[in-house]
Amino acid sequence: MQKHKLLELNKIIEQRIGSLREEVEIATNVKLNPLYIIELKDEIVSLQWVTRIIKWVLDRAVDGRQQLGVSKIRLELEDTKKFENMLHEKFKS
Repeated sequence: MQKHKLLELNKIIEQRIGSLREEVEIATNVKLNPLYIIELKDEIVSLQWVTRIIKWVLDRAVDGRQQLGVSKIRLELEDTKKFENMLHEKFKS
């Protein structure tokens, strides 16, 4: 997938997250089924996870590959550390 398509996809996902947040607010105010609200919140979390991965891929494409003189193994280690940190952030929230 090309970089610009990832940016476009990220924008669509961010819009969906905004819509879901509004829906959660309305559902909460109207006191709809709590399970429905939980499902909406879970979808928001899942979509936020997808945006983190997209940002990680885009950052990797820009940052990691422009470092001249850095060995391939070192770049892979840095990528692994960034990905692990992202995973830890996911499980903290």
